[in-house]
Amino acid sequence: MNEKGIFCFVLLLAFFAIQARFLAETTEASAKIEMAEELGFEAEKTWLARAVIEEDTDIAIKEALHQGLLLNLGQEETKIFVNNKLVLLFSEMEKANWEGIEIEFKPESKNLQFLNENSAIAVEAIDKKTIMATYYFTGGLLKNKKVYAEIKGKKAMLEFQIPAGYSIKESVVG
Repeated sequence: MNEKGIFCFVLLLAFFAIQARFLAETTEASAKIEMAEELGFEAEKTWLARAVIEEDTDIAIKEALHQGLLLNLGQEETKIFVNNKLVLLFSEMEKANWEGIEIEFKPESKNLQFLNENSAIAVEAIDKKTIMATYYFTGGLLKNKKVYAEIKGKKAMLEFQIPAGYSIKESVVG
């Protein structure tokens, strides 16, 4: 009878040890799943912020080109007008509340002189009533300069860039 009692006790201890190990692994797996969910959510927020910056940049350039054409500004004045809009946009983007996401543009990306030196505008008459303007980010003589921002959370990070060769067009029918 004594041997059966010791065997049952050892069996009961083994059962509790297995159950404790299973509980520890379940808790660890739950923590890993929670961490992965948080990382995924943060990555989604950084991706969304980048998409908003990309879309707003394109819209700001198109609107500034459109206004420049309507105001009949010259190419250089239109370029300065567009780049001023970009400087303001990028500064606003950094200051906006992104709920745990930080946006930081390289200082030169918010510098009007840098943008003016590394961009160009081409204005051409398509026909008697249509004028088209194209904004180019040239990237400088060596095409190695870019507008750049880091979009970061605690564990996720993305980049926003306007690389050399970027262009966008806008036309006005008048």
